[in-house]
Amino acid sequence: MARHSTPRRSLRPDGRRKPTGRRSGRPQGRPTDSVQSGFSMIELMMVICVMSILLLIAVPTFVGARKPAEDRHAQSILRSSLVAARTGSADTGDYAWVTPAALQSEESSVVYLAGAAHARATLNEVSVATGVHLGDTYVILSSASAAGRCFAVKVTTSGANSYQAPAMANCNAVAFDPAVGWSSDW
Repeated sequence: MARHSTPRRSLRPDGRRKPTGRRSGRPQGRPTDSVQSGFSMIELMMVICVMSILLLIAVPTFVGARKPAEDRHAQSILRSSLVAARTGSADTGDYAWVTPAALQSEESSVVYLAGAAHARATLNEVSVATGVHLGDTYVILSSASAAGRCFAVKVTTSGANSYQAPAMANCNAVAFDPAVGWSSDW
């Protein structure tokens, strides 16, 4: 009996047969020595589109968070100035002693300006004005934030704090009327 001769296929080390012919795993129609790789134009456009959407969401959020931070900086400067004014009034009993030079000796991190000067919080400046209203001495401190708002605080010898935050082009302490427009918060 004659045996049929079948071609022997070589086996892999794991015992499976090696692929032959068209099932070799190589892409058909391309030469084997020049394999192309990289991103297609559509893939690149999708990445750019996704990044653009993320930027459209992030940029307004960042800009929106910046203005309140600039306003808080101006308020913080005024609060530290208020502490300096109260420290001096504890010795004298009123705010008649308050001048820019006297406050400068109490709080050196802030630059104190005369009441008619425009004060900018970005330069750590505070405008100072004092006076008497209804027999009560007061001091008004003001400073403009980088966001464009003018913040002012008024304290009297009776101890009550009052606040204003109008939109003013020139933020100075003498522009504020000690009797009108004050509230319990900014």
